[in-house]
Amino acid sequence: MDNSSRGVLIVGPHGAGKTWMLGRVMDALGAGCTTIRLSPSHALSTVPFGAVNARVGQNLVRSSDFYPVLQGLTDQVQADLATGNKVFLLVDNGEYLDAQSAAVITQVVMSTDVKLILVDHTGGHHTHLRELWRDGHLARFELAPLKSADVQNFIADVLGGVVSSAAADYLSSRSAGNPLVLKGLVAGALEEGSLQQVDGIWVLDHPADRLGAESSDFLQMDLDQLDAASRRLVEILALAGPLPLDVLLDLAETETIDDIQQRGMVEISPGGTLTMGLSRPATASPIRHMIPVGRSRRILEEVSKVIVPGPDSGPDMVINFTRWSLDCGLPVDDAQIVSAAVMSNHLLRINDAMHFSSLHVSAKHTAALLAQRSIAHLNRNWPDQARTLAAKSLELSLTPDVGAAALRAVHLAYFADDDYESRFDAGVAAYEQKYGPVLLSGSATRATIDVLILEAMKELTLGRADEASRRIRALLSHPLCSNRIDQTLLKSMLCEVLTTTGRLTSATSLAGEVIEELESPDGFPRPDIALLAYARAVATYIYDGNWNVVRQALEPSVFTNPDLMLFAGGLRDLGAAMAHCRVGRVDEALAALRPAVAALDDYDPWLVLHTALGLLSYCLALRGDAAGARDRLKQLESLDRRGSRFYHVEGAAYAAAAQALAGNAEEGTRRLMELRKECQEQGYAGTEMTVLTLLVRIGETSAPHRMVEVAEAMESGCRDFFREWAQALLSGDPALLDQASTTALGHGFELVAAELATRAQRGFDEEGKVQRGRKTGTRAASLRDNLPGLVTPVFKSNGLPQMTRREHEIAQLVAEGKSNNFIAEHLGVSLRTVEGHLYRTFIKLDLQSREQLAELVREGRGTRQDARR
Repeated sequence: MDNSSRGVLIVGPHGAGKTWMLGRVMDALGAGCTTIRLSPSHALSTVPFGAVNARVGQNLVRSSDFYPVLQGLTDQVQADLATGNKVFLLVDNGEYLDAQSAAVITQVVMSTDVKLILVDHTGGHHTHLRELWRDGHLARFELAPLKSADVQNFIADVLGGVVSSAAADYLSSRSAGNPLVLKGLVAGALEEGSLQQVDGIWVLDHPADRLGAESSDFLQMDLDQLDAASRRLVEILALAGPLPLDVLLDLAETETIDDIQQRGMVEISPGGTLTMGLSRPATASPIRHMIPVGRSRRILEEVSKVIVPGPDSGPDMVINFTRWSLDCGLPVDDAQIVSAAVMSNHLLRINDAMHFSSLHVSAKHTAALLAQRSIAHLNRNWPDQARTLAAKSLELSLTPDVGAAALRAVHLAYFADDDYESRFDAGVAAYEQKYGPVLLSGSATRATIDVLILEAMKELTLGRADEASRRIRALLSHPLCSNRIDQTLLKSMLCEVLTTTGRLTSATSLAGEVIEELESPDGFPRPDIALLAYARAVATYIYDGNWNVVRQALEPSVFTNPDLMLFAGGLRDLGAAMAHCRVGRVDEALAALRPAVAALDDYDPWLVLHTALGLLSYCLALRGDAAGARDRLKQLESLDRRGSRFYHVEGAAYAAAAQALAGNAEEGTRRLMELRKECQEQGYAGTEMTVLTLLVRIGETSAPHRMVEVAEAMESGCRDFFREWAQALLSGDPALLDQASTTALGHGFELVAAELATRAQRGFDEEGKVQRGRKTGTRAASLRDNLPGLVTPVFKSNGLPQMTRREHEIAQLVAEGKSNNFIAEHLGVSLRTVEGHLYRTFIKLDLQSREQLAELVREGRGTRQDARR
């Protein structure tokens, strides 16, 4: 409404909210404004002056001559201006404006006080009125795609509830942040039942891409704007998937590629080879369904003259061209079908994996395809069918390579079962009966390596750290494992062993190598391996307290492949929760844990649900929700699947701590002591340190002695801090506790820092060092204020140290049931002095009655007696 320009240009793709934005603009203009709205259309664009003649003034004589039309529109504008109103000329769908109407509008805008609001589609660079913007007369506003956080809020408004970050990231990627596409996907997911509300959180179930489809009408608006050449190129990308830019330049003119790129319909992905694909992945399937078979087949013939997938082709290309050929009714070799099924499982493209693995092939390839079908069924959460298919595949296998693939299917199919070890060992025995002993030697084959990696995985998941380490190290040094896939997988497995056994310095060094490989500009060829390898590497940094790396690693942008986002959801949220919990930010941990548990309860091929539930119960207990903590403990006890041993022990430790905090201190402490002993016997120094910190938190006074010993045996950047923490607790010296608090904060352990400062404050007060106690108390209060609502035993017993010595004495007598008169006589002070001390104590501790003060004193007395013991 100011005089800085002659109007605005609003640009955005279909569905970005331009019409909604116009409505808000009109509302904001309010009274005293007149709007003349022109709505060009595809039909009117073919008629000279069509847009103006169709919409302006009932008294305007329709004309095909420039000057009468110009005069008519000018007269209408001047008449509205004469009323004293501000006049706005609104042109919707600017891309459909005919040249003659544009000339009239330009003249009116430049010669009167009317303001122009021009709405145009992204890429509408041929729109006539855009010259006004290019010449600096219009201010441009671009409606950018919604980001993941915006999508989360947007869906929450639509659905009426909190949306998990994993679901928001996935839907954001699939829709490219387009609100209208997003609404269509959400509606489809609700109809399919894949979008569900669990514990108040909207989550997408394990990734099957059951989101419905973008409406054909909406897509048609985009496609209708394209000329034949541009539409053909969009169809090629929908059918073939992303293609190298060099290939597209052989298939289309440069101007055609530029056209669809400027319209925002495609995007270029960087890497060793530049590739171009559809900017909204959700549109690929609907576009494919719009293309008749005959046209699709003709396009395939054209594309095949330029590129044919071969041994060196990327997996996406093999999958897409195999599917495309099958859809066209063309013959496809059995070996290619098996290869496409394998690659689909590697890329976690479940729909394609299910499709390919369900096809009929010759007996020679049946066993190989059954193994892939078993894995695809597992990813669909159909374990019973997967077990049957895996066993059949191993039985029918004819070669060691196929047998190894079948054994992998057996390993995955029974992975979560309590009898996993016996099932897997039986599978290995069947394999060796067919193909001979599996030994690591210079003459080992690829099949042998694959089986040995599976055996290392077995030892890892059963918690046999020494044996797992021995097997992994031997494989890492074997020539057949020198490829980037095996090296990344094995190094990530070794990270897990080293983290659990407390060799975190070595573990973080390996984790850096793993992450560097996974984040290579050329990408990593096995997303199914990358997902867990990345999680293991990040977990290493979490346990070593490297919070800067952790924050960067847990960003959603890491998972650029949308097929990984939902798979990664449970793991990523659990990782974030673990990091927040170890720092002490329990509210943030709970926000990540609820969707993590919901996702992992549905789909948990990594066997980490036990950890998530144990951690959730612990965080709820810290937050003061004892009933909620007990409910999660019951859920944990009722699990009918096993957990990977390293994770299981840690989850059990958090659950035991939750039990102690939620009212059953004796049983929780007993269980934690059992787990500490198990960790010591198994050499799990890293996990034992976690158990010991939990024992300290619940008030077990024997834990600091062992903490010193474990800290001495650990390799970690935090080793000196753990030792300092334990020694300060053992000494009880408030100065050492205060210094340990400062060190804890320096390492990012905010809750530990607050607890240590609180203990130090109490010690200073009991020694009569009022000024030092007051200074430390101020810092402790500030630390606690950053962690609101937490109810650790140290915080709960902190009422006494905040009192002066006299207030403390009076409070103790109150707790013994003594009257004010008795207290006054006993201490040799006046009754008014006693009443004054009590009044100040009530204010200071936010208490309402003598009974509350007595209860607080009793809690504090018990804590001090435990500390002396």
